[in-house]
Amino acid sequence: MKKWRNIVAGGLTAALFVFSLSGCAGKETESGSQENAADNVIITETGETLVQEQPTEEPEAAATPEAQSDLPAPDVVPEEMPQEPEQEQVISEEDQIESKGGHLQIIFMGDSIFDNSRDGTGIPYLTSETCDADCYNLAIGGTCAAIEIDEKYENDQWTSRSLVGIVKAMRGDIPTDIFNGTRAGEILSSGNVDFSRTDYFVVEYGMNDLLRATPMSNSDNDFDIRTYVGALRYAVSNLKELAPDATVILCAPNYAMFYNGDKFIGDGNTLNTGYGTLFDYKGSCEYVAKEQGAEFFDAYLDLGIDGYTAEEYLEDGVHLTEAGRRLYADALSEMILSIEETKNN
Repeated sequence: MKKWRNIVAGGLTAALFVFSLSGCAGKETESGSQENAADNVIITETGETLVQEQPTEEPEAAATPEAQSDLPAPDVVPEEMPQEPEQEQVISEEDQIESKGGHLQIIFMGDSIFDNSRDGTGIPYLTSETCDADCYNLAIGGTCAAIEIDEKYENDQWTSRSLVGIVKAMRGDIPTDIFNGTRAGEILSSGNVDFSRTDYFVVEYGMNDLLRATPMSNSDNDFDIRTYVGALRYAVSNLKELAPDATVILCAPNYAMFYNGDKFIGDGNTLNTGYGTLFDYKGSCEYVAKEQGAEFFDAYLDLGIDGYTAEEYLEDGVHLTEAGRRLYADALSEMILSIEETKNN
């Protein structure tokens, strides 16, 4: 029996430490801040997310330089760094860069979970086939939702390929040449896609935000784009402005197991990089979805991927096997088709 069979997802109790995977909402207006809603999230041992009610306010802008420079310090300093599993990207003609006349238009944004398998076995392609949709995959492996702490936030100096950068490029706020050399860059610069006609934006980030110790939130600015929660808030509000009739689906990061070489150092329930575990990032993603009126796809809990099933669905502890990608796409397709049925009724 292989080593993954011996690891129970919820049974690891030690606070173990970090890694980096090849892989929300503030309208971009005048700067401002408000009380940090993410601090009201309580995640129980069973995985249930509880939210304390609080007065809602209108979304404000991306963080100011002052707020961005005052991020909370990490609670834990990692002692052992996981190694990033490498995965070769394969691109075939199934990877869509122009319309094929689908019934829906779906824009996918994310890290390598969406980016690496562009050969007809990837989650975006499989989902679009089931949903009869034109699929534009803007995912870039190795990216976070948030911008890196040392990256410029001004549009005229922009270099980040993060979720925030993708959204800015779709809005026309920044040039697309910073995405050169990626499939996302080809799509963004092609002029083939009218993003305002999008039916679904599917957003999947969090693994790299965890592994690069991205702060979860900033209590001085809810839309701090150098934080995971702030970046998601920024994205949702701006995507809704870009395509008012579109549905935004925020996808939680999937369950993962982390290694340093051959040494297992923790899983999504235990590995803490300083701002929480992967399960905590999942909880924040769910909170932002509820707060911002987006749909939430719980890839962490609802797919049945855990320490018992990792051998079947995870090829390196992080990336999904073909069986895992089909499992993910089937569940995501079911959600989209259910939403469509509700709309039609």
